[in-house]
Amino acid sequence: NVTDELKISGFSSYLHPVGDDRLIAIGKEANETTGRITGFQITLFDVADLHHTKVLQRYTINQRWASSSAEGDHLAFRYLPTSKLLILPISIRTSWWTRDHKKVNEFDGFEVFYVADEGIEKRFSISMTGSTSLNRGCWYDAYLSPRSMVFDGDLTVVKGHEYLSYALDTEQLRWKYNLDQNIRKNQCSSY
Repeated sequence: NVTDELKISGFSSYLHPVGDDRLIAIGKEANETTGRITGFQITLFDVADLHHTKVLQRYTINQRWASSSAEGDHLAFRYLPTSKLLILPISIRTSWWTRDHKKVNEFDGFEVFYVADEGIEKRFSISMTGSTSLNRGCWYDAYLSPRSMVFDGDLTVVKGHEYLSYALDTEQLRWKYNLDQNIRKNQCSSY
């Protein structure tokens, strides 16, 4: 039974309930006329009245090749209701066959967002690799799926070949461990 309809640009790949009356959606932003993907979006919906749902807040990464593995893997999505923090693995890539490839700051890691009725804002980013190593790294079958965990106020993220831990209150790196640190060149292939 359809109770309400809400027209928004883009589409949601994953919906996550926040209490009884809010919903966080992540997915793609798109041009309303052409349908062409223009970026990645996070949307906070008010679903208190299912006959009158509404968008409370929206945050967009306006890079066509921006994505989150949480769009297809709900285990990569982490929301902390007490602090209202959303932790997502984010990748921003460039397409070498488009004119705008030099304008994109490539990124691969996690971003921490504050999500509330008043707004959605990026708190900080955790890079899992430098932009120069995004296309020239070591590939072997010890790849870790993107995950985030919080213990005693410390955020630990896992992705690719690395673990990093940050203090959520200070946003400072506490420790890191790279699985590639003792790998010999003959043990991996470049990617």
